[in-house]
Amino acid sequence: MKNEGLKKKLVGFTVDDKVPPRHGYEIYKNGGKIGYVTSGTFSPILEKGIGLGYVDIRFSNPGEKININARGKELVATIVSLPFVPNRAR
Repeated sequence: MKNEGLKKKLVGFTVDDKVPPRHGYEIYKNGGKIGYVTSGTFSPILEKGIGLGYVDIRFSNPGEKININARGKELVATIVSLPFVPNRAR
């Protein structure tokens, strides 16, 4: 098992509209399931939906476009580096 390496990675993503992703929604790439959403919400600072999820390691790079099945509606999202909002100097 250890020789196989990681198969899934926890990533952050932003949704291209204001719909928040929810726990359990499936994540797809090119029509195939690659993972699932673990948590999500609407970000008032970014003015879009944000979330965390586990995806196939091959599709975990920042900038990667993914699709999320939100109760029959397809959401387009982008994998991003965390944190979602960089720390601000005080």
